[in-house]
Amino acid sequence: MIIYIDANTLALTTAGQVPLTDMALVRGDKMPLRIVLTDGPGNPSNSDEVPVLAVKKSLGDDSLVLAATNLEPVDDALGPAYVGSLSVNTTQLIAAMNSAASIDLIGEVVLIAGDGSQRTSSLIRVTVRQDILPADVIPPEDVLADWSELVADALAAQLPAALKDAGVELEAVTGQSTLSSGDAADTWTIVGGYAFTWGDEILAGHLPDSCRLTSISTVYFFTDPALNQYCLRIWRLTDGAYSLIGTSAYVSNLSSGQTATWVFTPGVTLQRGDKIIIQVCEGTEMTPYALGMHAVLTPSVPGRGLITEVSNPPAVNGTMAPLMTVVVDYDDGITLGGIELATARQLDSLGRDVRQSSATAEAAARTAGQSAAAASTSASDAATSATNAANSATAAANALAAIPQVDDAGNMTLAGNITAAGGTFDGAVNANGGVNIPLAVGAPTDTGAVNRLHAAGLAGVTDIFSQHAYLNTGSITATGTAAITVLIPGQYAQVRVPAGTHSTIVFPFTGPNGQHNYSNFAGFSIPWRIPGAGKITIGIGRGSKTTRSDLTQGSYSIIPGNNLAHNSGEILDITFDNVRDATRGGYVVKVREIYALSEAAGWRVKTTTSFVPATHNEPIPSIVNKIIYHQRTQYKFEREYISYGSLYLLTGGGQTVQLHKIAVVRGVNAFETGLGISSIVTDLPGSASGDVYMQVGSAVRTLYQPGNINPVYYALEALARNDIEAEETADFVDINIPL
Repeated sequence: MIIYIDANTLALTTAGQVPLTDMALVRGDKMPLRIVLTDGPGNPSNSDEVPVLAVKKSLGDDSLVLAATNLEPVDDALGPAYVGSLSVNTTQLIAAMNSAASIDLIGEVVLIAGDGSQRTSSLIRVTVRQDILPADVIPPEDVLADWSELVADALAAQLPAALKDAGVELEAVTGQSTLSSGDAADTWTIVGGYAFTWGDEILAGHLPDSCRLTSISTVYFFTDPALNQYCLRIWRLTDGAYSLIGTSAYVSNLSSGQTATWVFTPGVTLQRGDKIIIQVCEGTEMTPYALGMHAVLTPSVPGRGLITEVSNPPAVNGTMAPLMTVVVDYDDGITLGGIELATARQLDSLGRDVRQSSATAEAAARTAGQSAAAASTSASDAATSATNAANSATAAANALAAIPQVDDAGNMTLAGNITAAGGTFDGAVNANGGVNIPLAVGAPTDTGAVNRLHAAGLAGVTDIFSQHAYLNTGSITATGTAAITVLIPGQYAQVRVPAGTHSTIVFPFTGPNGQHNYSNFAGFSIPWRIPGAGKITIGIGRGSKTTRSDLTQGSYSIIPGNNLAHNSGEILDITFDNVRDATRGGYVVKVREIYALSEAAGWRVKTTTSFVPATHNEPIPSIVNKIIYHQRTQYKFEREYISYGSLYLLTGGGQTVQLHKIAVVRGVNAFETGLGISSIVTDLPGSASGDVYMQVGSAVRTLYQPGNINPVYYALEALARNDIEAEETADFVDINIPL
C-alpha cells in the first residue's frame, strides 16, 4: 500500500490523489507499506521528518494496537519514500478484538522531526476483520511500546556521521538563545512599560527553564529623534509586590526606525513563570518615560500588556506588545563532540507526545535527562541520589496534598490555568475573557462556533463592514473590435474579443462611500474570469494613475499619473501566461507591485513569482473565480518596506485548495478622497482559433473594524496556501511597447 502525506497540510491520499479516509485489513496479514512525503501532488518534500503509521482503539487512547515504526528511507525508481510493513497480527489487536468478527480502529500518520517534535495527519478509519484461519497459526507480535529510541534515532540522524561513529561523551555547557515577539511590526505604540509572564508564547524561540537575560532590542518610532538617554528596568513580582532586579545600560539619540539594544551586565536571572515588568526610564534620575516603539498585535491575556506604572496587579492594555528581540544565556545544556544538542529540559520532554503510554514516555525521557546529568557531574553528586529520591517522594506527597479539592456542591476553584486534551460540559461555560480557537490549515475536525448566536452575529458584522462597489456597466470601455454585453445592469458584464485581435478593457466601479479625506479601505474581492493568457491591472490608494491601451503583455497598462508624481498609492499588475509546466504540474503567475516609500527614493517595482499547482483539467486562469486583496491595517508611511497586504486567487474547478496567496505587498493608507479602488484594467489577446470571452461582476469593498483592524485579512491568511516562490525588487523602469 502507498500512502502520500502532504508535509504542508498533513492531508493523506493514495494513488491518483484519492483522499485516504478508510483502510480495510485482515487479521494475520503483513501488509507492505510505502509512505511518501510530498509538497503537493507530484512534488517530493525536502522534509527530514520520519513517518510512522499508528493505529489505536479510539482518539483519546494512547495505547497502540498496530504500528509501523521500522520504515526505512529509500530513493528508488518510484522516487524517495519510507518503506516497510504493517503487521496485522499483534497481541494488542487480539486483546482488542477478542472474539468479534471485526473491529473499527483509528489510524494516523505521525511525522517525527529531528528535534523530537511530532505532527499528526488527518484521521483514517481502520477496519480489521478476523482471518479465516485460527489465530494461533502464526504467533502474534508486540507493538512497539516505547518510542524513545525511535525519537533518539531521529535526533541522531541530524548529527555528522563522524560524531556518531566517534561515540564522544556528553558534557554540560553554556548556551545562548534569541527570542522574538515577531519578525515585522504590525503597528506602533507608546511604551512606558510592558507586563507579562516570562516563558509565555509572546516570545518565540528556545527558552530554558532558567536563564540570564543579557539584552532586549526594540525599534524606535517617531519622526522627532529621542535625544536624551534612556534605560530599561526589569521588575519581578515577589511576595505580592514588584521588586527591581535589573537595569540596562543607557541608549541615546534615537531616530525613527533605529534599533535600540538595552544591555544587561552580567545578566538578569529569570525562571520560567516569573511575572515581570520591563519599564522605560529617562535620564540619570530614571524618571518613568513613554517611548514610541514598533509593536505587534497580540491576543488579550489577563495580566499581560502595556502599562503606565509599576503596580500589582498591573493595569494593562493587552492588545499590543513592543516588537522585541531578547537574548538569553543558559547553563546545563548538552553537547556531543562540541555541538550543542539540547538542554536537560528538552531531553526530559523528548518523545512525550508520540502516541504511547505517557508514563512510559516520561520515564524514558527522565532516564535520558538523568544519564546526561550523570555524565557531566562528579561521583560525589551521584552519592546524593538516594537523598534526592527521598526528597522527590516528599515533594510528590506535598504536590498531591496541594491538589485543589472538590467541595460538597461538586465545585473546584483553581488559582492558575488548566490544560486538557478534551472534555465534555453538561451546562453552559462562561468565558468572560473570550475564547481563542486556532484555525489550522487542514484541521481534521470542525473547530466550530462557541456560541451559535455570537458566531452568527460575527458573520453578520463582517457583512456589515463590507460595501458593494457596483460595476458601472454603462461606462465600460474596450479598444479594438471587442463587443461589450451587459448581462445584468450594474452587476455583471461580458466582453467578446474577436479572433486574432487584442483589447484593453476598463471596468469602472461606483457606489455610496461615507468619507471625508479618509476612505477606510481595507481590501476588495472582484469576480473576474478570463479563459486564457492575459492580465489584470489594479490601482489602489491615493494618487492619480495613467491607463494605457493595447500594449504587449510585459508592458505596464497603468503607471503613476502626473508624470510619475510621488504619492502613497500603488499599482498591482497580475500576469497569466496560461502555459502549464507539465514537469512541475502547474502554472506560473507573476505579480508586479509599483510603489514609492518616499519622493527621494522614487518609484520601485517588486516582482513576485508564484506557482499554482494544477492538473491539465484545472487551467489557470480559466478556473479563477475572484481576485482578492486585503491588508491587516493601514500602511504608516515607514521609510523601510513593510508588508501590510496580500493578494489572493480564489479558484474553482476540481482543486482541493481553492485559495492561493500569490503576493505580499506594502499596502496603502486610507488618507485619500477616493474609494480605495475605482476601476480595473484587463488586457485580453484574442485566440487565433476563435473569439475569446471574459466576465466581470460587482466587487465588494471591505472597511476596517474598530481599531483600524481588518479581521478578514487574518482569516484569509489562515485558509490560503502560500504559492509564492520568489521576490525581486528594483527601481521602476517604464515598459511601454505598443502591439
